[in-house]
Amino acid sequence: MHQNLRRIPFFQGLSDDVLQAIQSRMKLRRYKKGDVVFVEGAPADSMYIIESGQVQIVAEGKGDQPGTVLAHLGPGFFFGEMALLTGDRRSATVRVVIDAELWELHKNDLDELLREHPHIALTISRELSRRLSRTIHQLTEVDEINLIAVVGEQVPLFIERLKAATGDRLLVVDLGGLRPEHPDLPEGVDVVVELAEGTPEDLAEYLGDHVNEYGRIVMVITPHETPLTRKAAELAEVVVEIGKRSTPWLKRFGRENYWFTPGDWRRVDRVARRIARKLVGLALSAGNARGLAHIGVLRVLEEANVPVDVIAGTSMGALIGSLYAVGHSIKTLEEFASQLPKLTSFFSGLWDLQVPPRSGIIKGEKARRYLAERWFAHKAFEDLDTPLYVVAADVVTGEEVVFESGPIADAVRASISIMGVFQPAHVNGRYLIDGGTVNPVPVSVVSGKANIVVASSVIVSLADRAHRKALMKSGRLPSILGIVLGAQEIMEAGIVESRMGHVDVLIQPDVADLGGMEYDRWEVFVQRGYKAAQRYVEDIQRLLSAPRGRRAPLSVLRELESQSA
Repeated sequence: MHQNLRRIPFFQGLSDDVLQAIQSRMKLRRYKKGDVVFVEGAPADSMYIIESGQVQIVAEGKGDQPGTVLAHLGPGFFFGEMALLTGDRRSATVRVVIDAELWELHKNDLDELLREHPHIALTISRELSRRLSRTIHQLTEVDEINLIAVVGEQVPLFIERLKAATGDRLLVVDLGGLRPEHPDLPEGVDVVVELAEGTPEDLAEYLGDHVNEYGRIVMVITPHETPLTRKAAELAEVVVEIGKRSTPWLKRFGRENYWFTPGDWRRVDRVARRIARKLVGLALSAGNARGLAHIGVLRVLEEANVPVDVIAGTSMGALIGSLYAVGHSIKTLEEFASQLPKLTSFFSGLWDLQVPPRSGIIKGEKARRYLAERWFAHKAFEDLDTPLYVVAADVVTGEEVVFESGPIADAVRASISIMGVFQPAHVNGRYLIDGGTVNPVPVSVVSGKANIVVASSVIVSLADRAHRKALMKSGRLPSILGIVLGAQEIMEAGIVESRMGHVDVLIQPDVADLGGMEYDRWEVFVQRGYKAAQRYVEDIQRLLSAPRGRRAPLSVLRELESQSA
């Protein structure tokens, strides 16, 4: 404790007898994980020095906004001194994240010390003058997952993928889950085995002492509930169970921070990237036949081993994204595209015409049934390994409707229902039409569910409708279908220019010279999507390999900026 006082700027330079006087007035307080030391806005009557454990400093959000993590502090650090000295209320909330022992110095004791040792005030004033020029709210950090408990099969694989995803120096605390045979672990991973025979208190103290030394700490526990494994689960920010669910007791400590994953490489890797805050979300735009370019984009991502963890799609983007999420290969997607010229023909295709037309020329039931039986195998969203979101629009209320449950074919049928062409889809009591009328590039749907947002957009800008200019010069009057599609494309372009949200990588295949119904040119669309995506592979990989809490500098927003997104 005496040495801890020496580290604190307020007390540096003081004599041993003064430090002894300060220490004699401090009281040791013990806190469990989750305890709140004080809340933002509360009166300030104490400052604290951390003897063991770790605390989190949080600026509370306003209204429904989430709080911001400002800092994590461990042994030897102090907090609460500014409000105590200035008389202001607490500027942040302090929560315990690892069982902590805190030395508390009350205001009354500090006042008494200042009367007995007036020169303390000079030391304090010097430090205070340096600190008044900055506020605690300037010291923000990424809300990271640093303490992980893991149990089950493929734990060495998990450690290896976590190391690859984070690039951090890892500490593995083996509490019996890796023994008796210690596997080979990657370079940069340290292993501690002694705590397997220790007490819960030993574990908490050890973690508090080492949490700032390592990027992440992984506690490998056994599936059996003991005081030690229970303490590890309590202290962990995330509990990961791999392989099979064999530890029901863990869910008591889990809720949202209990994650289960099968033991295959791809899903273990996804969990590791979820911890590293590097999940990749892919937003696929509307665009009718132009949307076939998304197939070329997906091929590039596969060839470059870029993972796709979340998919959101609108209209043709919903159809292509759903086929991919169901598990169809790129080759199969190209086979699907090759059939579209025939399938979209009014004479030999899937169109069940409605005579006389009322709310649409095409009923849409034939297309829905074909997709459900031939391509989606009657699967629901809940059956998918990759989370999928499909965007449609409520034609009555104008609301955006995002499907994430129920039959996939019903959602896709709704999302591709072009106004005036398809009869609105009646799903869950709502009449739904093409999602491009409300969110043609569903970046907003992906952004809350992934850390790296990649968008593929084939929406032709208002300034670059080359095919319309050529049509105007020809003197030919557009068909009814051409007028309907053209009106929707103009509306979608306007929405994109006015409201598309933040995207890390925007891929824009050059398809402006091709028509929205030219399904017979599917190979050209796919090739242009492939060519466009190739330009951005290195940018995406740089984001995936960037150190935690930092953004890699990118040039990928140049087109986005020109579109005023």
